[in-house]
Amino acid sequence: MSLALVLAALVAAAPQRGLDPTASILRGTVVDAATAAPVVGARVSLAGSGTWVLSGPDGGFEFGNLRPGGYALTVSTVGYIFVRRHVDLPFNTVVVVTVPLTEGTGAYQDAVTVTPEAHRPPALGVASQSELGSAALQDLRGVAADDPMRALQALPGAATDDDFQAQFSVRGAAFRNVGIVTDDMATPLLLHQVQGASDTGSIAMINTDVISRATLLAGPQPQRDGDWTGATMTFDLREGSRDRTALRAAVSGTSASAVLEGPIGRAHRGSWIVSIRKSYIDWLIRRIEPSIGSTIGFADTQSKIAFDLTSRQQIQAVLIGGIGDYEQTQTGATNGLASATSRSGLAAVAWRYTAASTVVTQRVSVVTSDFRDRGVHAQELGRGVTRSYVWRGDVTHTLGGHWTAEGGARVEADRDDQTLRNFRLASGVLKVASAEVLGADDTIAGLWGQVARRTEAGGLAAGVRVANASLGPWRTVSPWLLAERTLGAFTLRGGVGDAAQFPDTVAVEAARRSLTPTPMAPEHAVSVDAGVEHRVTAAWRWRITAFHRDDAQVLRPLGEARRLPTGLVTAASTFPLLGAELTGSSRGVDVVVERRAAGGLSGWIGYTWAHTRYRDTVTGETFDGDFDQRHTLNVFVQQRLSYRWAVSAKLRVGSNVPIVGYFAGTPASLALGTSRNQVRLPVYARLDLRANRTFTFNQRRLTLFVEVMNATGRENMGQASGQILSGGQTQGFVERMIPRIPSAGLLIEF
Repeated sequence: MSLALVLAALVAAAPQRGLDPTASILRGTVVDAATAAPVVGARVSLAGSGTWVLSGPDGGFEFGNLRPGGYALTVSTVGYIFVRRHVDLPFNTVVVVTVPLTEGTGAYQDAVTVTPEAHRPPALGVASQSELGSAALQDLRGVAADDPMRALQALPGAATDDDFQAQFSVRGAAFRNVGIVTDDMATPLLLHQVQGASDTGSIAMINTDVISRATLLAGPQPQRDGDWTGATMTFDLREGSRDRTALRAAVSGTSASAVLEGPIGRAHRGSWIVSIRKSYIDWLIRRIEPSIGSTIGFADTQSKIAFDLTSRQQIQAVLIGGIGDYEQTQTGATNGLASATSRSGLAAVAWRYTAASTVVTQRVSVVTSDFRDRGVHAQELGRGVTRSYVWRGDVTHTLGGHWTAEGGARVEADRDDQTLRNFRLASGVLKVASAEVLGADDTIAGLWGQVARRTEAGGLAAGVRVANASLGPWRTVSPWLLAERTLGAFTLRGGVGDAAQFPDTVAVEAARRSLTPTPMAPEHAVSVDAGVEHRVTAAWRWRITAFHRDDAQVLRPLGEARRLPTGLVTAASTFPLLGAELTGSSRGVDVVVERRAAGGLSGWIGYTWAHTRYRDTVTGETFDGDFDQRHTLNVFVQQRLSYRWAVSAKLRVGSNVPIVGYFAGTPASLALGTSRNQVRLPVYARLDLRANRTFTFNQRRLTLFVEVMNATGRENMGQASGQILSGGQTQGFVERMIPRIPSAGLLIEF
């Protein structure tokens, strides 16, 4: 061997200057927990070392020349959870890790779940469906309101004209026809709202930080969760972290909240999560715009416990509760609403068994709700209590050959009690002029089943729901048939289905006690959808859906004030009264263009044309539906500028709905008329802007939020509860929506 080769070998074997021969290398990849796609530009750091890198185009990162020992690896990028993971580096070793990031808020995951397609709809054959993950819910909820229902208001097909309401309509149907499902439990009572009165305000009783996913389904769909004739919105509550105890605390100009979560036991076989939230947006609105007389404030809490009894069995417990307070400072009527308090709560326990081809779930839940309304003289205008006890059991079985059979049963026992009062002021003395005391029990039992076959090329699903309500007694049968087919980059979806909804117990009892015969029956809706979706690229796609719905026995308010053709004016009934008198249809088309990607520009543009028209089978009247909005435009755009910065804009424009009732003239000058729903509110338009900025430290992350609601300062108008003056003139049936409201806040994650 030559001397040169020996010297070269010695040089190669010698340690390099500045390098530790015992050092190790930490190499890894940052991926999206849902799709396993690489997350580019995430900030990866080693706490205490002062070093950090950005993940590359393939999501990869590397730290070299590390001394053996334990390190705290943190990963941060806007739109995803803040991950802190302990890594042990042995002597002179290359350690390779994969770090999955859950979008928005969520628990750290050790496993990566890969789905065949990130945008694959969750419901087979449903032509109109949208899904929001945790990150999108965070961006759309609003810093001021923190309301996941207001996030859904921005989805294509959703229409709303009232800034004070979480409720919205889909395809001209009332919000009471929309099903609200939380963790597979129908939860229509979990709203901060004024009961026993209308046109006030409402906010969903759930913190967006504890939701992993929300979906909105419209048109024909499986009737798994309950009985309603409109769209279905679902909220999935996430489990707490099984990795470590974590705290998220948020404070803004309008609210404060905290989420604490962690594992159960040394083996981490379970998790817990607790959220508390307090709003003071009512205080802010009164300071910014004193002319707005109605405000609502609230406080609530949510918690969930999940524990694995065995590898196949899990139990879960959910607790939700809250209280809402409403104030109205500008009311002069004797029976005008001045303040209201509502309280609601849910307690539920679930057991799930998972086998190789079968999943069995059992749930028991109790929901309570009560309210108390007071007038301008501190008199009690109304009070009520609702109790609901529910058992639900479901089973899903894989048959083979891409076939699945599923079904279940649900039994709900309800008790409603309500007292409403009307007062008169004579000679300075306040007396009860009339009162209505209602109370009734109802038991609703339902069975459902569905068989489905789904492949990469398409699928078919057929099912039926049978339900019975003891209050009627009524029985309904609701079948559905759904199908989809993929042809290259195009997917065709369509379906037909029947749906039914029972009237609530108070409405039925009031109809039975009315002096005139009032028809009451379950509402029915037969819907037909047909749509096409085109995947232009992995991120870009568009879809068009045509829909038609035939409604029957739809409830409408009776005894409304109106002007008769003879010129005489009739007064409105003292207490609310409904009748199942309407039949009609809603038809239209949805057009959506969207881009959803982990980086860069994302969002959608959705346009809906719809027309809802009804005929009263008793009086022969025909008129547009109460929520008939012909043109609706929903736009959401978000740009992630870096791992630190993200900006977004939300635009909602609608041609608006009728001022419900018998009116003539213009919104600025209303008088009683002879025809219903003839005067419409002015065009509604609202632009919200938002920016997020994150600051990442060794053991925590700070995110700053800045938001401007109604950034253009447009004076939108909505319907309110007004008064009928002498001669048929009116007062207070139109009110101004929110002004321009800036808000800022911060979120700390430990």
